[in-house]
Amino acid sequence: MPDLTPLQGELQTQVMSALWRLGSGTVEQVRSALPPRYRGAYNTTQTVLNRLAERGLLGRKRDGVAIVYSPQVTEAEYLSRSIEHTLSGASADARQVALAQLIGGLDSDELSELQRLAKDVTNARKGRRR
Repeated sequence: MPDLTPLQGELQTQVMSALWRLGSGTVEQVRSALPPRYRGAYNTTQTVLNRLAERGLLGRKRDGVAIVYSPQVTEAEYLSRSIEHTLSGASADARQVALAQLIGGLDSDELSELQRLAKDVTNARKGRRR
């Protein structure tokens, strides 16, 4: 996995969000998937895509005359690693409070799904210890 460096600015965030939704796309496909407010010039979108590819967040492959970009990390992986990075310098107490506040903001369906995922993680850890 590429080293995590935070997305820089709202345009990079919007471009990554568009690619996570699309799965992969050309410059024009990504540009079209951006909210109207972020649909700048073709060259601007291309520059952002290339910078994200240079950082290892996107892969590139040629498809005829076009270049197709695809995420190298899932949105969940990126968010998880971003949160880990943010919390890494904090005290244990601060990490626990921050996570508890995030969990407290979930609706009941999200909380149920989180509990199911936590059980999966616990079971996976038990399986590794054997």
